[in-house]
Amino acid sequence: MARPQAANYDEVRRDILSRSAEVFARKGYAGTSIADLATGNGVSRGLLYHYFTSKEAILSEMLNTHLDAMLADVQAAATGLGDAEARFRATVRTMVRINATSKSLQVVLLTDLPNLGDAERDCIVEKQRSILAVFRDLIREIDTDGRLDQATLKAQTMMFIGMINYTYIWYDPDGPVGPDAYADMAADTFLAGLRAGSGGTAINRPARPRLRRPAGSLR
Repeated sequence: MARPQAANYDEVRRDILSRSAEVFARKGYAGTSIADLATGNGVSRGLLYHYFTSKEAILSEMLNTHLDAMLADVQAAATGLGDAEARFRATVRTMVRINATSKSLQVVLLTDLPNLGDAERDCIVEKQRSILAVFRDLIREIDTDGRLDQATLKAQTMMFIGMINYTYIWYDPDGPVGPDAYADMAADTFLAGLRAGSGGTAINRPARPRLRRPAGSLR
C-alpha cells in the first residue's frame, strides 16, 4: 500500500532539497549515496524514496527550483524602475544576494550539472542562458555608444557573470564586505572598464593588422 501524502508534503520536499544540496556540495554528486542523503536529512532511505524516486531526481528538482527562482528575481530587477545602469546595479545586487544565501546550491550547479541526463541538463542550461540574456541585454542597453559587437558583448557578459558566480570559492557574506557592498564593487569595476574601452573604440576589438603586399603581387 502506498504511503499517504502528509499535509506538509511540499514543505518536507523543500527541506530535503536544501539539506541534500549541502550534502552534494560537501561530498560531490558522484560521492554521495542515497544513504548519505538520508543521513543528511535525518530520515530513513524508505522515507526519502517516498518524496523522491532517485538521487538524480533530487539533483534535477534542486537545480530547476533554484534557477526558476533566480530567473524570476533577476528578471524582476532588470525590468524595475530607473535607467539601464540603475537596473543593472539592482540586478547585480539581486544575483549576489541569491548566491550569498545559497552557496551549496551554487556549488552543486557549477560542479554537478554534468551528472544529469541529456534532457534534464538541457533544461537547466536553457534557464542559465535566460539568466545570462538578462545581463547581456542590460549591458547592451548601457552601451549607448554601440562599441560592443556580438562577440565582445558575449565576452563582456560572461566575464562579468564570472565575477559574481564564482565568489563561493572565497567570499564570506558575513565578513567585512556584505553582499550589497560586493555587488556594488563588482558593478563599479565592470562599468568603469566598459566605459573606458579603448579611447572610445570598440572594446576588446584589436585593430586588424594591415598586410604589406609584395611588390608586383596581384590583388
